[in-house]
Amino acid sequence: MASILLLTYMFPPAGGIGTPRALAYARYLPRQGCRLSVLAPTEPALRDRDPGLEKFVPADIAVHRAWNPEIPMSFRDRVWRHSAFSNGNSGGAKRGARQWMTRPLRWMAQRVLFPDPQVLWLPFAFGKACQIIKDDAIDTVIVNMPPYSLLKLALRLKKRFPHLKIITDFRDEWLGYYLSQIDRPTQDKVRRASKLEAQAVKASTYVSTVTETWVERLRNRYPDEPTGKFICTPNGYDPELFRDFKPRLREDKKIVVTYFGTIHDNRIYSPENYLAAVESLPEPIRRQIETRFIGRIMGNARQLLQRSKANIKLAGFIPKEEGIKRLEETDFALLIATDASSHAGKLFDYFACGKPILALSPPGGEIDRLLRSTRMGWCADPWDLNAIRQMILSAYLQFRQTSFALNPDVEAVRRFSWPFIISRFAETVGIAREESPIADLQSVLEMGVGA
Repeated sequence: MASILLLTYMFPPAGGIGTPRALAYARYLPRQGCRLSVLAPTEPALRDRDPGLEKFVPADIAVHRAWNPEIPMSFRDRVWRHSAFSNGNSGGAKRGARQWMTRPLRWMAQRVLFPDPQVLWLPFAFGKACQIIKDDAIDTVIVNMPPYSLLKLALRLKKRFPHLKIITDFRDEWLGYYLSQIDRPTQDKVRRASKLEAQAVKASTYVSTVTETWVERLRNRYPDEPTGKFICTPNGYDPELFRDFKPRLREDKKIVVTYFGTIHDNRIYSPENYLAAVESLPEPIRRQIETRFIGRIMGNARQLLQRSKANIKLAGFIPKEEGIKRLEETDFALLIATDASSHAGKLFDYFACGKPILALSPPGGEIDRLLRSTRMGWCADPWDLNAIRQMILSAYLQFRQTSFALNPDVEAVRRFSWPFIISRFAETVGIAREESPIADLQSVLEMGVGA
């Protein structure tokens, strides 16, 4: 029996995008014959809390907490991500003044708090992890990221306990995606991050990430490492959360499109082009399309939503179970992810709902391929306003036909259930019981088909 320690910064009652992946490991690895312990912060510096997820944590796993120094989110946001002067959003003297004030502070923060502010947790997490490894005879450590400072923790643990099997689990590929597309790092940080990742990859028994594109990227980046070291463990959905999901009819005649997740203003996840396409529709049609945004609104996205002529309703952040309940009365699910190599976690919740998906993502990319293989929706080039407009209009016209029905490949969808994904993962990395079968697809819930 494998004895596993899951290192994660995001774990219930923390909410948000990272928690479901860590929770899935906690829920389904023990079903593969593993003994599991979890180490998470006492109070992670995250915006969202979702205490309702705690009831899904198995009672028979040990959840340990290590104290973490808090950095206020407002300060972290200003210093870590405040770089408006670099993307042309401000002009003249205002931009120059901001650059003069923030560049030294930002450089210092990225130098001292490398690779992220959560590095302050590591001394406390290391001591606690060492104790757990000794007490529970741990032989395998799964490092669930981000934050990427956990790579430092993995290296320290490997040095202290050479026998450990280290599995580094990148929910987001670091150097080619997160660092370049989201983090806006200094050149010094890029150099140090490249060195840290290389050291961690070398020390790892397996390196896991969520898309085949990212797996190949890592293999190409480290050609001297065994090809089999790099494995794909996609994101998924938990059938338990959708056990009572029942599509509901509404009395109004509108078509409801729902976006379930954080609303960003960055290049990858911004709803700007979707809203522009809706606004370009004929007024009688535009009036009948209601777009609901369920999730926290970041940065300048609120201004974008407020000035839009589209018919919009904002729900803000709500617990995941409540958000899923609201998806029961939507007609289409909206997905925005403009990087071809990535896929968004919300995609798989949409799969479980059985709602047709309208995706703004590059043709031929990861999301487009998944939608084609599951027959769960349509994809439009996120930078082509006419293509987005045509996708929305086509969905509108099809929905108005009484014969419209989604025809998903149910077996393909079920393969993205967490029980199936984790059983495959356990088998691949050699921590499952020999007699443990891959999760029976018949045990995964039947799909619903729209509202």
